[in-house]
This record gives sequence, structure tokens and C-alpha cells, in this order.
Amino acid sequence: MISLEKSVAIKESFAKQGLMKTFNAQLDDVMQGKIVISMPYANKISQQHQFFHGGVIGALGDSACGYAALSIVPEGEAALTAEYKINLLAPADGERLIAVGEVLKAGRTLIVCQGNVFIEKNDVRKLCGTMLMTMCVVKNLGHL
Repeated sequence: MISLEKSVAIKESFAKQGLMKTFNAQLDDVMQGKIVISMPYANKISQQHQFFHGGVIGALGDSACGYAALSIVPEGEAALTAEYKINLLAPADGERLIAVGEVLKAGRTLIVCQGNVFIEKNDVRKLCGTMLMTMCVVKNLGHL
């Protein structure tokens, strides 16, 4: 179970993210080792066929995995993305994106996470992207 202090720290950090504000994204669920973030569709983040842009799918998944990693690092440390690989599985044609980031394995310096991003249309969810990500544990940067 995640501590109240860690949960509050994650929510405060999320509120500082300019990109998530631009996406009008929201933090839906905060658990130890698992985070859910969603965002509504908007034309400003679409591609030429009016689907969510693939870069948006990657960015939302990256944030979900990053906060999942942050949820398990010790006090005074942070997690930064070292790399990720994403597979876009279906067109992101829908009203909302939902990213679920989960820690698969945590070490002292590297944390491996998996992210799944779903498209929601007419209350039906479909997997549209999956990613594998490596996070690097660093000393707290002072401005989580």
C-alpha cells in the first residue's frame, strides 16, 4: 500500500507537469507500483486522421510508468526515463486515452516498467499501445 505522503508527493509532482496540463490529463489512480492517467480527445493533439497522435500515446504512457516507478523509490530519490520502446497496436480513434503504468522489476538503480494505453470510445476500451520502459533512479532533483 502506498503511503499518504508518497501519494501526495506524486499528485503534487503531476500538477507541475506542463505537458500533462496541455493534454488536460488527470491522475485517476495512485497505487504502489501502479498509476493510471487519462486524458480527453482534443484536435490540438491529433494526427491527420483525427486520431490521438502516436507521440501523445507515448507521452501518456511514459508519465504513467514514470509515476509508477516514483511510487516505489525511497525518500530523497527520483526516477527518470532512460529509454522506452512502444508498439502502437491500433488507431487511437476515440474520446479518451487511459494509460496504465506498472513496475515489473525494481532494482537500486534501474526500474523496469510496462505501460498499456487504451483508447475509449462509446464506453468500450481497446488496447492501442503497449510499452516497455527503463527508469533510472537518481538522487532527488529537489523539484519533483
